[in-house]
Amino acid sequence: MIVSIDQDACKACGICGQVCPRHIPVTADNNGKKITMISSERIDLCIECGHCTAVCPNQAIQIKCFNEEDFAPLEKLDIDDHQFLLLMKQRRSVRRYKDKPVPRETIDRIIDAVHVAPTGTGRMTTGVIVIDNPKTLATLSELAYGLYEGLEKNLKNPIARFFIRRQVGEKKVRMLQDFVMPGMHWYIRWYREGKSNEILRDCPALMLFHSPIYEPVSAENCLIAAFHAIMMAQVMGIGTCFNDLIPPACNRVPEIRNLLGILDDREVYASITMGYPKYQFKRIPLRKLAEARYL
Repeated sequence: MIVSIDQDACKACGICGQVCPRHIPVTADNNGKKITMISSERIDLCIECGHCTAVCPNQAIQIKCFNEEDFAPLEKLDIDDHQFLLLMKQRRSVRRYKDKPVPRETIDRIIDAVHVAPTGTGRMTTGVIVIDNPKTLATLSELAYGLYEGLEKNLKNPIARFFIRRQVGEKKVRMLQDFVMPGMHWYIRWYREGKSNEILRDCPALMLFHSPIYEPVSAENCLIAAFHAIMMAQVMGIGTCFNDLIPPACNRVPEIRNLLGILDDREVYASITMGYPKYQFKRIPLRKLAEARYL
């Protein structure tokens, strides 16, 4: 069984069933005595999130996919709301990097933060690919520019545009025409003239987040993982920037998929460029939501 309960240790407090998203542990009266059991009707719904084991005050619940050492005790945090909000405020998107590699020990520490990113299903299916080889980054750039050059040409062709609209929808076509491609027109021009690489921003490292195509909320899982990465990078003095131009190239260009070894049943849903910031921000720009209200 995926989940088991040590009845000698269990005090039938019922907390495990309350925190379980599928209410798989059930606490009920059994001949005048409370007992917590695993629902045979819902056990197959277990998403192996570990909440029941993590919350149990008596260490009475075991999940087959976890070992006892997988559950570390909580530690007191030395951070308050002001410090945390200040960290969030001071984090900026960095698009210009020093010509300096990011040590893999630093990247490994950033990945440590990605490991603990929450997922919408409880399953840990998100994968990370780090590219820090200059030749691989250059090859990826060339192939990505080729994709967008072809897209620019096709969007100008009414017949090709019709089929693109049928494939991706009106919303995506309008986003491409109104937002992505006007800037990309110049990016392509500058790249071909040897002036700059505005897709990868000459970053020394690129981090890609991929997930199974048919995994529920796969895109959301990858975005949350990427957010964990950018915040950890901020703490470690590494600049990052979300890059929405790279995932489509990784998913649609066979040569890139082969280059990165992306399996057929997976797609890249998020990517971030990273490196030591070439310039330091001196002030915090004002940011406000469109609205915030209570009902």
